[in-house]
Amino acid sequence: MEKITIKVHKKEKLYYNLMIMFTIIFCVPGLLFLPYLLLIGFVILISTGLFIGYIKGSGVRVSKDQFSDLHEIVISQCEKLSIKNVPEVYILESGGLLNAMATKFVGANYLIIYSDLYEVIMDGRKDIVEFIIAHELCHVKRNHVYKKMYVFPSLIVPFLAHAYSRACEYTCDSVGYTLSPRGAIDGIKLLASGKRLYTKMDTAAYTKQIAMTNSFWIWFSEKLSTHPHLSKRITPEMQRASFNSFRYSDGKKSVINATQSKTEVEQTTPETKEIEAEDKNKGDDHQRFMPKL
Repeated sequence: MEKITIKVHKKEKLYYNLMIMFTIIFCVPGLLFLPYLLLIGFVILISTGLFIGYIKGSGVRVSKDQFSDLHEIVISQCEKLSIKNVPEVYILESGGLLNAMATKFVGANYLIIYSDLYEVIMDGRKDIVEFIIAHELCHVKRNHVYKKMYVFPSLIVPFLAHAYSRACEYTCDSVGYTLSPRGAIDGIKLLASGKRLYTKMDTAAYTKQIAMTNSFWIWFSEKLSTHPHLSKRITPEMQRASFNSFRYSDGKKSVINATQSKTEVEQTTPETKEIEAEDKNKGDDHQRFMPKL
């Protein structure tokens, strides 16, 4: 089975290096607060242990005998990502939430799939679930949970940990797109509007809505969030692939096979030109509301 190379977002490396730097700077004076740090660490350990205990006691463990289709997706993607220790996977009822999460406890990885998300497979959209699971498995592969613990003192620096977390999300989206390109855009739209309304959404309108409002509060709310705004996670690369997934011949539309060559698929269309132009004009996100020098 072909292994994939993870394209790590450039800002993930930058922000984590900054977190390492601040951790070193805070290390010596931080020894004065060691008892408090140990207490916080103990509380986190207990709360995580209780959560895992609840998952194991109330969730449904996925295996080759229990929800085998989901089990096969996880096994296949772990092989492609070279994850040797396959996470324990549980399905959990969540009152309608459409999501999944990866966590770690005492050296073991866990993947929790909310039941409403799994039902999307039953609706015939296995590719969407593949995209979201690949995203979560990238967190496991990149060891994002423990990396934050290693640089715990740097969490007091305003905005830095959130910026690192958002960059990690972009890295994981890239892996999800690589392993399930068909499910990428619809997967994000599903998270935005639900498993019935996402089919009615206009992708182009959704990706443009932030640029149309251009609000400081939209920008600032993201800076205080661990995740990028969903509308920004539908990247130009995803949109180009979506537009280029169809060829027109004699007025009829035919689907391009994913195995076709890049030169054959990546034809320039008016839609891709528009996407590329918008991408060039956006600039760096952090510059949008900064003073002009």
